[in-house]
Amino acid sequence: MNDFSWIGPTLKLVASGALETIIIAVASVVIAGVLGVLLGVLLCLPAGRRNNAVRWGLTLYLQLFRGLPVLVTLFIVFFVSPSLGLDLASTPAAIAGLSLWGSANVMEVVRGAVRSIPTAQFEAATALGFKWAAVMRLVVLPQASRRMIPPVVNLIVDLIQATTLASLIGVVEVLQRSRQAVEYYQLSAGDGHAAPIFAGVLLFFFVICYPLTILARRMENRTSREAPRSSKRTRMGRPVAEPSGA
Repeated sequence: MNDFSWIGPTLKLVASGALETIIIAVASVVIAGVLGVLLGVLLCLPAGRRNNAVRWGLTLYLQLFRGLPVLVTLFIVFFVSPSLGLDLASTPAAIAGLSLWGSANVMEVVRGAVRSIPTAQFEAATALGFKWAAVMRLVVLPQASRRMIPPVVNLIVDLIQATTLASLIGVVEVLQRSRQAVEYYQLSAGDGHAAPIFAGVLLFFFVICYPLTILARRMENRTSREAPRSSKRTRMGRPVAEPSGA
């Protein structure tokens, strides 16, 4: 194939894989984000007999799936789920595996952001009669969210990139479709056109991930600029007057 007749069929083939990648990525990001934030907040429950059992279970979940490589998590979900009575196809198994890994990492980000809020604010809100849930919703999470968003955006990028591993459990996503196209043209025409095809895959992930990377960097810079300003204007939980010349 010395002409460009291969481009149209290849684009059509790879586009179907790109759609599968987008579906897996969006579903995994949404599930991991919602589940990770919810479990991360519960991980910060105050000490207590009943709460300690919940925190122990969540800590086990966190350390298990955060410590496992993404590929191992995908294999466990795909190959072990049938023995548990869950016969998951490749795409649902990929979404489940990526969501488990992603939610565990989001949990750690949420826990770190919540613990970075001074304990004096917990104590002050509790002294005013607020329950723990109200303190988290009205006082802690609005402040912690600014600190957790940049690392969560970076995790989203990692999660999108990890969708390429789903091909190893049978998901026909963009990378797998690209490999199929290269192998077909290599066998049928002696020229797999590997360079332009995989350059297209690179461009696909670049268009999705690079804006998110820039967003995370800008938000991180903005948060780092606001931190010294807030610490300058507050001392022991009370506002400090600005100098008249400021």
